[in-house]
Parts: sequence; structure tokens; C-alpha cells
Amino acid sequence: MGKETEPTRRPEAGAASTESFDGQRLRTVLTALEPWQRVAFAVSCVEVLVPSYTKFSEPDQVGDADLVRASVDAVWSALAGNQPAVHHPELPSPDAVKELLPSEDHWNDWAPQAEDAVASLVYLIELLGSDDVTYAVYTAERAYAAVDELSAREQDLEVLHADDREALLGSPSVQVELRRQAEALTILGDPAGDRTAVAELRAAARRTPVGGVL
Repeated sequence: MGKETEPTRRPEAGAASTESFDGQRLRTVLTALEPWQRVAFAVSCVEVLVPSYTKFSEPDQVGDADLVRASVDAVWSALAGNQPAVHHPELPSPDAVKELLPSEDHWNDWAPQAEDAVASLVYLIELLGSDDVTYAVYTAERAYAAVDELSAREQDLEVLHADDREALLGSPSVQVELRRQAEALTILGDPAGDRTAVAELRAAARRTPVGGVL
């Protein structure tokens, strides 16, 4: 499920410049953080996708939106409680989470984002077990990919040319997610910061879910 997408970066233009996804830079920044901070960033990226999975799941009662929600909440709770990690018995296995992927028989408009939600949760669980920064990068990439795909469909963009790709990158919904990720890294990178940042990251992710609030 791993993939890293790096759209063409726009020239810097001060405070008004457009954010872009840069996997290599993200890896560098995350590597410099503490393990719990990497988890906090990663779970915030999964959080923005939870409502997408719910929107996929609810119409035909497929998948398990409650399990997705409960798994993400367990990670947030562990972070808020100063626990170093979530014990694996409290979370489903990566293989169990993969069973929640949309099937062709249950495909709907939210299935692409549901796939990203499932993949990002798998990466989060793998991160908890390994502290491999690659998994944290993948959760962010999936959040970006989910809003990118949704925005492309909303604009009826299929085969993207350079101008279309540039316009898509600058779309408000894509920029909201990329700026949320950038702000999360700023908060976590504050030398004076502590785990009180967890609540701030959680609130920010819940305010700006991919596809809007339920």
C-alpha cells in the first residue's frame, strides 16, 4: 500500500505561497522528533480520514466504522495519558484492518477515501510497533492523496496535465489539509511544547476532515 506522491513544488511566495507535499522533507522533519511526536502526527493524519470511512460504510452498512473510530481513539487516549505506546492487544492487527478495505461489490463515491483511511490506519499500527518513520510519512501521504483524489473528481479532472495539477494543488480543500499537516509539525517541533499539543492536534484534525464534517 506504500506510495509517496510529490507534486511539483511551486516557487516560494512568502506567506501566501501554496503548500505542497514533499515526502523527503517530511521524513527529515519527522526523524528529528521524538517517537510519541511521530505517533501524534501520524494519528492526526488518520483522524482526518475517519469521517470518510464512515461516509463509505454507513449507506449499506459495510465495513466497520466503529472499529476504525475506536482504534484511532485508543491511540489518542494513549498519547494523552503519557503512555509510550498503545499495547497491541488494544488495537486490531494490520491484517485485520486490511479486511476493512472496500470491495468491488460495495464500491461507492467514498470508497477511494475509505481505502486511504484503512491504509493510513495500517501504517499507524505498524508505526506503533516499529517506530519506522516511513510509516508516519505514509499516513500523511494518504491523507493528502485522499483529498487530492476527491478534489479532482469534484472538478471533473481525470488525466491531469501540468496546469490541471497546479490548479488542483492550489484548491482550497487540498491546501487545508497540507496546511494542517504543516501546522501540526510546527506545534510538535516547538522546543517548549509538551504533550498538551496532543489535544490541539486532535481538535485541528476533527475540524478539517477530508470531505468535510459529517
